[in-house]
Amino acid sequence: MVRKKLRFACLYSCLGASLWAAPQLQAAAPEPSDPDGKLEVGQGPGIFPTTVTGANVNIAPLPGGELNGANQNNLKVTCPSAGPIKWTESRHNEGDVAMLIGPQNPDDPTFYPPDDFFDDYKPYGGQPDSANTALAWRVNRDLGALMATVRHNGVDQGILANGSPMGITHGVAYFNSGFGQGWGFRMSDGVFANGGGPSADLQMGVAGNDGGAGEASFDVATAFFPYEQGWLGGWVAGAADELGVITSGSPNLPVEVASWSAPTGEIADGALGHIKFPGIDSSKDGMLFVAASNSDNNTRIAAGSPRAGGWDVAVREDNDSDQTGATLVVPNKSDYQFLYVPYTAGNLVGGHVLGDGTVHKAAGTSRFSLARRSEGEYAISVKDVGGNTLGENDGVLVLSVAGTVGAPGSLPDRSFMSYEYDEAAKAFVVQARQLTETNSPASQNVFGDKLALTNTDFYFAFVDFKNPLTPTSVAVPGDFDADGQLSAADIDALSAQVRAGSNNAAYDLNADSKVNDDDRQVWIVNLKKTYSGDANLDLQFDSGDFVEVFQKGKYETGGAAGWGEGDWNGDALFDSGDFVSAFQMGGYEKGPRAAVAAVPEPASFSMMVLAGLALAGLARRR
Repeated sequence: MVRKKLRFACLYSCLGASLWAAPQLQAAAPEPSDPDGKLEVGQGPGIFPTTVTGANVNIAPLPGGELNGANQNNLKVTCPSAGPIKWTESRHNEGDVAMLIGPQNPDDPTFYPPDDFFDDYKPYGGQPDSANTALAWRVNRDLGALMATVRHNGVDQGILANGSPMGITHGVAYFNSGFGQGWGFRMSDGVFANGGGPSADLQMGVAGNDGGAGEASFDVATAFFPYEQGWLGGWVAGAADELGVITSGSPNLPVEVASWSAPTGEIADGALGHIKFPGIDSSKDGMLFVAASNSDNNTRIAAGSPRAGGWDVAVREDNDSDQTGATLVVPNKSDYQFLYVPYTAGNLVGGHVLGDGTVHKAAGTSRFSLARRSEGEYAISVKDVGGNTLGENDGVLVLSVAGTVGAPGSLPDRSFMSYEYDEAAKAFVVQARQLTETNSPASQNVFGDKLALTNTDFYFAFVDFKNPLTPTSVAVPGDFDADGQLSAADIDALSAQVRAGSNNAAYDLNADSKVNDDDRQVWIVNLKKTYSGDANLDLQFDSGDFVEVFQKGKYETGGAAGWGEGDWNGDALFDSGDFVSAFQMGGYEKGPRAAVAAVPEPASFSMMVLAGLALAGLARRR
């Protein structure tokens, strides 16, 4: 039988430029093809991922099943939220999931895994044999960095281990660098195939000892950083000698970027990796996210700590109990991947956090707050550009250990990290743990390990599903905190300069050699394209702004106030003068503003009356 040719309705595009010298970038997604004749006419992938995209992936084993035993492959895998491109999966078994990006029809539930437990799920290789979940782009180590973070700070999944209730376990997750199975369209050549080549699987396991099981399943956060967008990263093969071998990575990576050394004598006894980029200083320029990537069933942990302008990278067995940190994996198990994120990255919300909860260096500081809750536990609250607190379904965290262990600065720390969202606190709760005891009476599970919360330095980056980070930041006029957004922090900074009479040229938006209220008008009208009174900066001045500012409780208290607390005239107070400023601009309930000259509009009598009524009514409700 002659099978008809595939037809594809989607158009694909590529964004961005490399951080390095002019690589040859792919102008479009590879042409999809079906050499094995598996598909019907019209079946193909959806959006090709040329920008950062992330997903929340829930992976639950069947309650009552046995780790590495009965029903071990019977999992419920769902992708409750993702963005800006959707994710799906086309194969799963215990500890392994074949992730894909860009389902052909992202609004059709049949293009996602079944919302139920399914034993050894493998479309086109079993049942269901015609699942739409394979009609997407199979994640690929040649085209980008693939990061995974466990999204649960300890969980009892109701399963058994060696016939006994397993108890509370903690997980480790990463993408492997070996042969990945699961049908999908390969990102590298467009072929519809069962993995192979550079396809990578998501791998998971129990942190610490696991009774020899080797693999397990947990909820995770995933993120893809395409090299074609300009991200700097690579996958490093296990150590053979002092020269590191990057098996795939960003175009034109210098060969000397990766190297190996032997802190305990010979590389054969344990290899320590090192990453050093020309012209980049690890102490001030950016963050290095690292992850183990070996493809066998024994999960490992990786950490990268800044040293000598670069980063040391240590890969260890997750059940290693050597608290000195000196025991590293043998060379042929030391594969890892790395991703560099500069602090100048566009839309970056993230930074380098010290073990005591101090933020060493960060970007997007107006959009997050961080507090150390206790030993090894940190709460990170993230906001969107309008100041609204973001939740679990709005994005994912990428985490990487950045601390050290042993003599000062001698080796990367031996901690591993996870997080989960605290709905009550509206915060992502990050935990760092270490294996500190075996056969411990304080163990939470049948394996007897104590995985203690432990302070450590770490890197974090938030992948916003609607507005993800980009490798380079385009200078945005009026973005004084350089987070890629025009936020309340920026207008407050400008107002402070006006009050101080600084005439700082960086704040002179109309180039008249003065910093005054005219510059505030330029920021509000021309740059942000909104109105005085738009407290939440949603580009509309309406009753919602009144509710917001009065809830802050700063009206006529004499206390310092910012834009989001009612200070619309820039005097650092919230009083009747702010309503005069707001209604003189004449924007009440007009909606988003088009770009216009920064000239205040005359206030109508009705607007002034409305201001008085709104003020009186809201004041009475206080």
